[in-house]
Amino acid sequence: MRRLIFGLVVLTALASGWWAFYAWSTERVVSQWMAAREAEGWLARYADLSVEGFPTRFDTRLRDLELADPDTGWVWRVPELFLGQRALRPDHLRAIWPREQVLSSSRESVTIRSEVMRSELDVQPAAQFALDASVTEMQGVEVASTEGWSMYLSDGRLTGQRVEGTDDTYDVAFVAEGLEPPGPMAALLDPAGVLPQRIGTVTYRARMAFDRPWDLRAIEERRPQISQIALEDMSAQWGDMLFRATGAVDVDAAGQPEGDIAVRAENWQSMVELAVNAGAIPQQLQGSIEAVLGMVAGLSGRPENIDATLSFRDGRVFLGPLPLGPAPRLILQ
Repeated sequence: MRRLIFGLVVLTALASGWWAFYAWSTERVVSQWMAAREAEGWLARYADLSVEGFPTRFDTRLRDLELADPDTGWVWRVPELFLGQRALRPDHLRAIWPREQVLSSSRESVTIRSEVMRSELDVQPAAQFALDASVTEMQGVEVASTEGWSMYLSDGRLTGQRVEGTDDTYDVAFVAEGLEPPGPMAALLDPAGVLPQRIGTVTYRARMAFDRPWDLRAIEERRPQISQIALEDMSAQWGDMLFRATGAVDVDAAGQPEGDIAVRAENWQSMVELAVNAGAIPQQLQGSIEAVLGMVAGLSGRPENIDATLSFRDGRVFLGPLPLGPAPRLILQ
């Protein structure tokens, strides 16, 4: 019995010592990382850093955190950031984002308020915390800008899963319910107010390859850049309008896409009207564009719908035979 008690005492002492060492190491790694950012010209500061949760967890809290990247000009401010780890699973992180956070640039400042925003991440601690899998859940998210616009998201879920056997390819999915566009934009797009206040379900599912893994270097140096998108489904419904796209594109080092995306647009005439209201299509060209799109729609047998292919070639984009203009550059800032 005495040996058993002695063994338990020794085991408890070792476990306590290991927890204390890991907690000290966590604080040291975080403070050194922040110091390294400051040495590179960042603004990187916090009011307090603590690690709690003995003996089964490591709960790290950073209070009054502020990070400013001199290369992009973005500044991020949060009153508190919580990162949780189970003692037996240091490769699994749980992040609880604060109810209010501020993201600023030289042009504007955006305040993000949320009822719920939390993330679960599986990472590789020995490989710059490279991402293996992640799930982020969002509820009641309101985004308000100093430029006078705001938008709202009722529910959202973002997931990423590294494809087995690869280092830099991920299955990415985002589903949003109850997306309310900014008021000025909604008034511009729909001056008559005939559309629902909120867009219905917005879905994005794709396998995305990047030029390197998503790890700490994405914050320290630069964001990984897209090299390929295999689009399984991108769709949105707003009132009686439905847009859906599938296909695949390769993306070069300059961000130029090459490939084909099959698109379906139901009640496309309403979409053209929205584009004219927004100024994306000059009003004097509306009739000509509707005539051409009407021919494209007629090929599918249902004139109210368009089933066509968006082709990205040599820096330009085409809808079937119709040239639309320069292709967008897919660059992550």
